[in-house]
Amino acid sequence: MRFIALIAAGALAGAVSTASAETLRLGHGQDPSDPVHTAAKTFAEAVSEKTGGEVDVRIFPSSSLGDYQQMQEALQQGGMDIVIESIGTLSRYHPLAGVESMPYLFDDAAHYAAVWNGEVGEELKAKIADEANFLVLGHMYRGARQLTANREVQSIDDLAGLKMRVSPMKERLVTWRTFGASPTPMSWSEVFTALQQGVIEAQENPLATIQSASLDEVQDYLILTAHMANGFTFQFNADAFEAMEPAHQQAIREAANEAADWYNAYITEEEAAILADLKEKGMTVVEIDRAPFRAKADEVVAEFPELADWYRRMVAASN
Repeated sequence: MRFIALIAAGALAGAVSTASAETLRLGHGQDPSDPVHTAAKTFAEAVSEKTGGEVDVRIFPSSSLGDYQQMQEALQQGGMDIVIESIGTLSRYHPLAGVESMPYLFDDAAHYAAVWNGEVGEELKAKIADEANFLVLGHMYRGARQLTANREVQSIDDLAGLKMRVSPMKERLVTWRTFGASPTPMSWSEVFTALQQGVIEAQENPLATIQSASLDEVQDYLILTAHMANGFTFQFNADAFEAMEPAHQQAIREAANEAADWYNAYITEEEAAILADLKEKGMTVVEIDRAPFRAKADEVVAEFPELADWYRRMVAASN
């Protein structure tokens, strides 16, 4: 991890010699076919336009700079400039970030936007920036996360013993253990092969990711659990961002919001089409009773007492 950070720092030092030739490295873990990559390109083009070419954003997709943990470590240490990931992935740096991974927190895209662009979201993000040195901009709602598996799941009881991959975050491990499954943390880049080889038999992600990663080739069932909803964000080293020229800061903020607007519109318009496409490719779509899953949400939150008040405030933001 330190090696990656040093390489990135050296490359950045060589690229930035004057304010008119500033190069920012942006990394993300998604395939170039994923809408996240299009959002990254939208952001880069907007930054260049708004700064008159004074800031150039170079994009590195598919975890080519490391997995999200390695990239965020390099980001915090000043070894790279931008990472696209969810707020929840920052929970190992600040416990409050973990609230985004609580089950059944957001009802829909409007609720998600109301939280992160409202008072409670701004308050939480300010704490993360001040206390963990991560500045978060541009909220891209990914849609509800759904379960895929190689065995049929008709109820929460069918999760017993299900070997599934989750992102390496405590909150998500606790969620799926509470639901009754057998979750294991795994880097996203390893998931397709692990499913193909039978190391795991299930995973969970939004529909757009399931489609872009061609999981229909290695998963038979798509179970519409809608157990969690989160979003991608543009993450920066807070201190490094504050050291930028004010005009560049403003341009980057505006560009992040424009990229998020594009992404949100795309997901809203395409989600039904993506579901239809996955059906056409042979996945069996299972509608389930979500009430037993929702009933377990309070048990998960109880495992994280420092998040309970934030969870309640965020849930209330939909009213």
